[in-house]
Amino acid sequence: MKIIFTANVLWDIYIFRYGVIKALKDKGNEIIVVAPKDKRIDFEKELGIRHIPIDLNMRGMNPVEDLKLMLQLTKIYKKEKPDMVFHYTIKPNIYGSIACKIAGVPSIAVLTGLGYSFVAGGTIAKVAKAMYRFALKFPKEVWVLNSDDKKELVENRIVKADKIFVLPGEGINLERFKKLNIPKDKSKKTVLMIARAFRDKGFYEYVESARIVKETYPDVEFQFLGALGGEGVNGIDEITMSRYVEEGTLTYLGHRKDVPRIIDLSTMVVLPSYREGISKVLMEAASMEKPIVATDVTGCREIVENGKNGYLVPPKDVSALAKAIIKILNLDEKELEEMGRYGREKMEKEFDEKIIIEIYEEKLWS
Repeated sequence: MKIIFTANVLWDIYIFRYGVIKALKDKGNEIIVVAPKDKRIDFEKELGIRHIPIDLNMRGMNPVEDLKLMLQLTKIYKKEKPDMVFHYTIKPNIYGSIACKIAGVPSIAVLTGLGYSFVAGGTIAKVAKAMYRFALKFPKEVWVLNSDDKKELVENRIVKADKIFVLPGEGINLERFKKLNIPKDKSKKTVLMIARAFRDKGFYEYVESARIVKETYPDVEFQFLGALGGEGVNGIDEITMSRYVEEGTLTYLGHRKDVPRIIDLSTMVVLPSYREGISKVLMEAASMEKPIVATDVTGCREIVENGKNGYLVPPKDVSALAKAIIKILNLDEKELEEMGRYGREKMEKEFDEKIIIEIYEEKLWS
């Protein structure tokens, strides 16, 4: 079977879907990834998987550029004649679904998150809903990562309920993300946020909470790991990030491949996002037995059980976020270990990557 995975960022295919892709490849399927070029990963060299580069502008909506994207994808799908195409992220889901219809190949649209702007309203949300309403008629199925997103799609009459499948997250590799027990100075406290640097990930709330916490705990280090979002809507650019680093509020780790090591060395992981599909970062942290502080929103509350493996706080509430961080800073070693163990057990029961791989395989051969 020939299977194509299409997304707007090549690195995301590697980070979020490598386990699924490898499992399908190991069973003799031909896998192709379609996404813009990305110097961080060479699929063909490192993984033996063919990569077809495309031109895709993630910023806003430009009718000419978006039409070019649809034509690019149509040409690729007509040439490759895949047995199935999986689309991820908004533009591939819209224009790729239409391209598959034109090319006469089956597809599945995977909505890893509707996004805060989609739910919050406004002109952009109205346009996005209208485009989704048209394009999502064509895929064989529409997958979402939580029941709230399914409800939104049905209530907005974008997709009929019987066409939507709720995929329980994108899974976590429990062998890669496990407690490493790297020797560390237990007196040093480190708060870690891993995300793309965007406003709706709660970046500014993280910065403000760091300032509050440092008033009482000046030696606590607040780290941020992830790509800058300067070219995206509401993205944090290099100048802004440098300002927070220079003033001593944040330590910026940039883009790293040794994420498990960084998580293991941290005291806790924080994600003040406004909305997620299902947070991969929180799953990774919980799997590595780290306490979590996250917002009580879709995609985070499924991972965090308040008071058991971390704390949930209201979105955009800097004071509550700072208090929750301080609460974990004040836990003793035994309490931290108990919270970490509960998180690991939850991941083993509910979010093991093997569960997701089985679902992909069942759907492909059903």
